[in-house]
Amino acid sequence: MKRNLLLGAIAAAIAVPALAFGVNSGLNKGQMVSPFHPKHLAGPLAGSSNCFPCTFQNRPQVQVWVNGDDAKNVTAIASNLSKAMKTYSGKEFKALVVFITTPETAAKTEALVKSAAKMPETSGVGMALLDSKDDAVNNYKINTTADVKNTVFVYKDWKVAEKFVNLKADSKGITQLNTAIAGIAK
Repeated sequence: MKRNLLLGAIAAAIAVPALAFGVNSGLNKGQMVSPFHPKHLAGPLAGSSNCFPCTFQNRPQVQVWVNGDDAKNVTAIASNLSKAMKTYSGKEFKALVVFITTPETAAKTEALVKSAAKMPETSGVGMALLDSKDDAVNNYKINTTADVKNTVFVYKDWKVAEKFVNLKADSKGITQLNTAIAGIAK
């Protein structure tokens, strides 16, 4: 009996730190997105600071918040979103990639985003910059630690239907994202 209690206590002590290492970021399923005003560099709101969810209201949408993810992964996600926008154009599906910046990284990130926006495979996808100190980062509960590369919200009617943290644009990740998009675009 004492041995079982001891083993149980050891197992619990090991399990708690393992859970602590899991990364979390962003609003959870069922929570509501809120207005925010990034600097739009590409897409339907380019040249403005208009609110993306306010502009597209109850339409199916995806926001990808980028916090230091590598360009190859972000480009692959944006390319997939561009295809989804064509697939679900009848449902008016919209997508936005938000790059979180600091005053030190803003100019370099803006140049990279403008370059990426010219790629045909990212056509139509909104791309914007938002300072890491903007209230929206807190409102959306974005974790800006180095171990969180991206946070993805799939939503409709302002309500988060699915969330991904550190989405990899491999076949598994893209399939999961596409399944979530199909779910809100029906």
